[in-house]
Amino acid sequence: MSSSIRITFLLCLLLNCIKAQTTSDIVGAYTLRGATHYIKPDGTFALLGYATFITGKWKLEDGGVVKFIPEYAKERFYLYGRYNENIGDSTKIMLSNGFYDDETLIHLGELKTPVPEFKRIFKPGHRHISFPYVYSVKGKHTIISFAHFLPDEEKEDKAEIYSFQNKERYNDFIGYYWKDDRNYHPFNYFYKNGKLYSENGKFSEKADLKTVLRESEKELRDMVENPFVAFYSRQIYSTPLYHPYSGTSEDLKREYTFNKSKNAFLNTLNYEKDEEKSKDFDYNNMNILYEYFNLYHFSIQESIIKTDEVPVFISTYED
Repeated sequence: MSSSIRITFLLCLLLNCIKAQTTSDIVGAYTLRGATHYIKPDGTFALLGYATFITGKWKLEDGGVVKFIPEYAKERFYLYGRYNENIGDSTKIMLSNGFYDDETLIHLGELKTPVPEFKRIFKPGHRHISFPYVYSVKGKHTIISFAHFLPDEEKEDKAEIYSFQNKERYNDFIGYYWKDDRNYHPFNYFYKNGKLYSENGKFSEKADLKTVLRESEKELRDMVENPFVAFYSRQIYSTPLYHPYSGTSEDLKREYTFNKSKNAFLNTLNYEKDEEKSKDFDYNNMNILYEYFNLYHFSIQESIIKTDEVPVFISTYED
């Protein structure tokens, strides 16, 4: 909270001009810092801005201070897997979720000692790579390790390593990397008389939450009312081209039917036989979904590593 807001608040206390606020007073929709803040009556919030979607919990503290605690990954890496009988003796790992946001590395199989060897996933500055980023290699692997360099300058070449045990013998994976992001650190606002103030003193008038959501597109409304948080899920769902499914479990039950022969959920009304095998099958086609399960068995260590600078994904262009 800025000093100007603190001074204003103290003056109001002295003049006894602050009306006691309740949690129901705070509930609403606000536009601050270039983002819409949806503050919900169940003590949760959603913040939606340009390329930003943050969810979490909020609480009202003394003096009209509203504390926001964003949800964020407890771990840097997460890995989900399934068995894909169509790819034979090979392994696929989708690495589109956050891996480009930092210097991330990968190793398949047992780690060498005393200095593990890792391969860069991306070369910094390379962006012209076909999406989604899917790493395909021959063979099946019981250990999949990811690494990112530690920020401390004194720990040059030292990395934090996550090694996932593939006990289920999956061969088709979706990975997530979550870098430390200050946008997900707790922050405070200040509420008074229907206005929510940010730390720089700017404010937003409260809008009725139900009205704002009712007038919003269904996709946005669903995001706010039923936010999808991958790192808390036991399983996730994705199309053959790795487009994530963001519907609720109720939506899945209502709109899809499990097909045992395909080991997939098929859209009951729209799926056409073997459409996923067509060369024209589109990334946005959600008619078939595969289920991926969280690999909970992993270990974490810090170590000096040796880096293979030839990346997994190579572009002929640089920024």
